[in-house]
Amino acid sequence: MRIDMATSHRIRLLAVMLSLAIATPAAAQAIRTGKTTGGIAYDVRGSGPPLVLITGSNLDRRMWNREAEWLSKRYTVVRYDIRAHGESDTATKPFSHLDDLTLLLDELAISKATLIGLSAGAFIALDAALDRPTRVERIVLAGPGVSGYTGKNPPQFPPEMFTAIQSKEYRKVSEILLKSPVFAVAPESQALVRQMVTENERLWTVDRALMKLQQPTYGRLDQVRVPTLVIVGENDVFQRDHADVIAARVPGAKLVVVPGGTHIVNLSSPKEFEAAVLTFLSGR
Repeated sequence: MRIDMATSHRIRLLAVMLSLAIATPAAAQAIRTGKTTGGIAYDVRGSGPPLVLITGSNLDRRMWNREAEWLSKRYTVVRYDIRAHGESDTATKPFSHLDDLTLLLDELAISKATLIGLSAGAFIALDAALDRPTRVERIVLAGPGVSGYTGKNPPQFPPEMFTAIQSKEYRKVSEILLKSPVFAVAPESQALVRQMVTENERLWTVDRALMKLQQPTYGRLDQVRVPTLVIVGENDVFQRDHADVIAARVPGAKLVVVPGGTHIVNLSSPKEFEAAVLTFLSGR
């Protein structure tokens, strides 16, 4: 049987398409990376309703590696590095973390998103729920803090840490932090946490006077109007009482205390964190 040239071309094209399908598993996800005009580095994966993961201080978006995988099966997941962390630019002029988040949403054409933040990221998510309410679908606050509230057990870092900051001995600062309970995580995540903390030491070089302060949230918690989940580790000596305050004062907030969990609760108790988040996002 003779095959004309057009048919032969179609057969070759089909063969190429089949080989690509075999070489690229259906489960593989395309990850789009970029940087906002304000210098904030991000990546996007998955499809569905938008969800933004916001990191803690001294960390970067690698802290959400595991969460990005399972969340992107149902959502469009955006991770980003807060200013002076990861691949984001440092601060050279006045800025606010909330403005950085808002610009990210604008440039990705996301009108409204669910926000999941840990520690410093939870501060940002809570600020957004109060000051940018039309942009927020719901919030998950992990190891959260409340601005304007000192707390019952503020973290006690040794004086030598502050001396090291002043003398610009940033590796010494990192070592002190890594030995503190604030950065305690499960054994399988310890190497990653060490890598992030030491690779983000430039945050200490930022002039704190450049950071624009948001209105304190402590007296405004009853004004939050979005569904709120508060997750805190049982052993989070850093923010446990802050979490209790948020859960008590935010209307309808749900509180999950993870047994044995620490401050970086998604890396100390990943399965429990996943279960709590998925239950909340499903509306159960």
